This record gives sequence, C-alpha cells and structure tokens, in this order.
Amino acid sequence: MTTTDLGAQQPELDPAGSPELLQKIARRRRFRRRMLPYLFIFPWILGVVTFQAYPILDSFYHSFTIYDVFQPAKWIGIRNYVNLAEHAYTRKALMNTFLYVVVSVPGGLVVGLLQALLLNVKVRGLQLFRTLAIVPGTVPVAGAAAVSLFIWSPSLGLINSFLKAFGLKGQAWLSDPEMVKWVFIFMTIQGGIGMLIFLAGLQNVPQELYDASKIDGAKPIQTLFSVTLPMLTPYTLFNLLTSLIGAFQYFAGPMLMTGGGPAGGSLFYAQLIYQNAFTFFKMGHAAALSWILFVISVIVVVTVFRTSASWVYYEGGNN
Repeated sequence: MTTTDLGAQQPELDPAGSPELLQKIARRRRFRRRMLPYLFIFPWILGVVTFQAYPILDSFYHSFTIYDVFQPAKWIGIRNYVNLAEHAYTRKALMNTFLYVVVSVPGGLVVGLLQALLLNVKVRGLQLFRTLAIVPGTVPVAGAAAVSLFIWSPSLGLINSFLKAFGLKGQAWLSDPEMVKWVFIFMTIQGGIGMLIFLAGLQNVPQELYDASKIDGAKPIQTLFSVTLPMLTPYTLFNLLTSLIGAFQYFAGPMLMTGGGPAGGSLFYAQLIYQNAFTFFKMGHAAALSWILFVISVIVVVTVFRTSASWVYYEGGNN
C-alpha cells in the first residue's frame, strides 16, 4: 500500500467545526482549572457556613424571641434588650467586666513587656529562664484554677496561712464581694500578657539603632523610650487588641473558682451569658447579651484602630 493510498483512507476534518470544538474543550479546561481551588476549600466553606455563619445569624434572630429550647421561639421584638438594660445583674456584670478590662489589660501588658525585657538580656542559662517563663502558660485552665483556689482560699489558702504564720490577719480574698474581683485582676496582671510577642519584637529591633543610640550618648532608660518602645508599638497594638477581646470574654477562672459569687462580686459578662443560656435556658436573653458584647467589642476595637495611627510606628516610617 502506497503513501497515496494511506492518505486517501484518512477522514477529512471539517474546517468549520474543528475550531469550535477546540474552543469548547479549551473553555472546559479553563473552567475546571478555575473551579479546582474552590473544590479544595469547599469543606472549609461548608464548615464556616454550618458552624459559624448560621449560628451567628440564628443567635441574632433568637435575640428578639423568647426561646427555652423546649418550646418554639416566640417573637417579642426588642423586649429582651430592654429587660437586660433594666436588670441589676446585667449592670453588675458589665461594671465588673469593664473594671477588669480597664485595669488588667494595661497592667498585664506592662508586666508582659517587663518579662520580655528581662528574658532578652544575654545571661547564662537564658534558654532555661525562657522555658520556665513559658511553662505556666501551658497549664490547663482547670489546673490553674485549682492551684489558684488553693492559694487564695480564705480558710486554708496558702497566702492566709503565710500571713497567720507572722501573726497577721487573713483576708477574705474570695468571699468578699469587693475583694474577689481584684483577685482575678491581680491573677491576670501577674501572669503578664503577650510576653512571647514582645520577646519576638525585641529580637527584631535593628542593632544599628542601639549602636546609634550609644554613639549619641543615650542612657539605657533613654534608649528604652526612644528606640525600644517605639519599635515595639506594632507588637503592642497586636497584644492590646487580642487582650481586649479576650478580657471582654473572661470566663474560665471565676466560673471554676467562685461561680460568679459571692453576691455577684465576680460575675463577669461571659458568665452571665452562660448562666442565661445553660442554667436558666433563657436563650433569647443569652443571645441578646452576646450581641451587646459583640457591639461593645467592635466599638472598642475600631476605636483602638482609629487611634493607632498616632502612636504606632512601623519600620520605614509609615504609620
């Protein structure tokens, strides 16, 4: 069989249809390439919609209803918000939470910064000191609460036992409505906030700035306020925002140690939400409380962001 015969046996391609077919195939391939990333992130999207977006929207709806889980929700408009504003325990929880935020966040940031400054000093055994400083943060919340209860207990607590050994009178640390909130504030401050973040920031401060400061004859305290602290302002902003959000949601310590008592002295806002939802089954009240907390948190965070341009310095000179 000759080459001419082979060519005669091959089917002729349709010159009009062939480009259209190729375009269809190309479009399908482009569509598949575009959809492939969405296919990979679809499980995450499904999880966000199912376990985050839907509960958020559902809680917003139930904040305008009477709902106790066992009976269908009944629409009552803004009555939940009005009732909560008039409730004494709501005001008490808000005041306790605001006091905790205003005192513990700045105090904790200062202590965390001091810890980072100490752990940034080049001394023998530095890695051991850093490890010892990090270990308390790895203790589970329940374990830390049990140890704290042993330390602050009015009757058998370690602090009162120490005071009595020197002939001093023990204090009602956890049984006095006014004193108990300060115990939780002190517990947060002494632990420090954001020590690891500050430590990472200190190690990123350019050495050239310290050398220039020495050449100019600056003292250590002047270098701290003129070089170190300005270069740490981005890390301070991050720690401030995360600690503010966390402080508004403070829950585990007082819940495990005092349950909000005595007489509401350690009742914080997150506890009030928990009690309404899972103790009294007032899901409408709990949802309304949650949305009030959300609005307060957003206002505070946005305010901090708006004011950060005047005090946060980024390397390169851009605020």
